[in-house]
Amino acid sequence: MLNMSHEKRKLPRFHITPCQFHDAEKNKNFSVQDISQGGLALRLFDRGDLEHFPVSSEHRGMVKVEGRKIECRFHVRFIRGTLIGAEWVQPSAELLAHLEEISHPERLGVNLRKFDLPEFASTDWFHNPVGVDLLIYSAPENRSVSRWTLYIHHNFVQWENDGGIQTGQALAEDEEGYAHGIVRLETRLIEYDAHPDQTLLNVAKELVGHAPIHNQEVKQLVLSHINGVA
Repeated sequence: MLNMSHEKRKLPRFHITPCQFHDAEKNKNFSVQDISQGGLALRLFDRGDLEHFPVSSEHRGMVKVEGRKIECRFHVRFIRGTLIGAEWVQPSAELLAHLEEISHPERLGVNLRKFDLPEFASTDWFHNPVGVDLLIYSAPENRSVSRWTLYIHHNFVQWENDGGIQTGQALAEDEEGYAHGIVRLETRLIEYDAHPDQTLLNVAKELVGHAPIHNQEVKQLVLSHINGVA
């Protein structure tokens, strides 16, 4: 995806991470922040573990995602604060097939769950532990939708009254962010595409179409925003 826009701003991203990587050498579990057919990102909660993940180092072990444990190998591509970005090394057919299955837009949408945000009463948050979040913001004065953002791994689709539909990438910054129990509030650096990405819009349409948004008026409104471009 080519990002030509220089407009950047920080937005929060809420995240739950039940996915884990068990390192065979250290016999220790590490939290997986996100995962895809290309690789995974680990979030280290102990800075002392950083020395174990130098760039270009290779690691093997077991990744547990969506109820399955699968052997894997990866090498470290970058380090950003306590975030370790890695690429698979000769991933097995079993691993790739499982990741393809759990990342299908229909399944991502069906498995979204709504979580309460008492401190953000005007925000509806739908979350899928495989790196997907849908945030729908309402105007406090009339409860109408003022904007919404769908995060899909490092990508996003966003609609606002003023700007309409936009797509782009949301990258975590170096700081670890605020944690409250299993919920982590991270600072994301937003990079907008010069033009909405059609492939991402198609994924968003199928995902939202299968999402368990009980307020059908709100759901149809979000879909109409996507369809207005797609």
